Amino acid sequence: MKTVLITGASAGIGRATARLFATKGWQVAATMRKPERETELAKVKNIRLYQLDVTETEQQVARRVDAIVDDLKHIDVLVNNAGIGVFGAFESADFELIQQQIETNVLGLMRVTKATLPHMRAQGAGVIVNVSSAVGGPFL
Repeated sequence: MKTVLITGASAGIGRATARLFATKGWQVAATMRKPERETELAKVKNIRLYQLDVTETEQQVARRVDAIVDDLKHIDVLVNNAGIGVFGAFESADFELIQQQIETNVLGLMRVTKATLPHMRAQGAGVIVNVSSAVGGPFL
């Protein structure tokens, strides 16, 4: 059975992607900041929920990915979907919010990818899909 790790699976594209892969018979590692709050995906066959906050340290993210691999044995596909959207004029933006967006949408993607690549390299294969959107980018 193929395995997909999806970040940001608590809502939107991540949730829909998790459901789609599960219906196709894939083993799904649906990650989110607060899996204890998730009730819908927890009931879907082939989906396992894991706590993963992409803004944690590189070491914390790596430990979480390692734990998923220990549990599910491999990762065939990584879907980097976690992200936050920010709206408004750039000149009126709160700098802390801009930092949070970069921390999540850019550095978070890099942390999870960096933690997953050694596992894919060891198994000799893997696919990485990076999801983005117009609202996940900089201020409009």
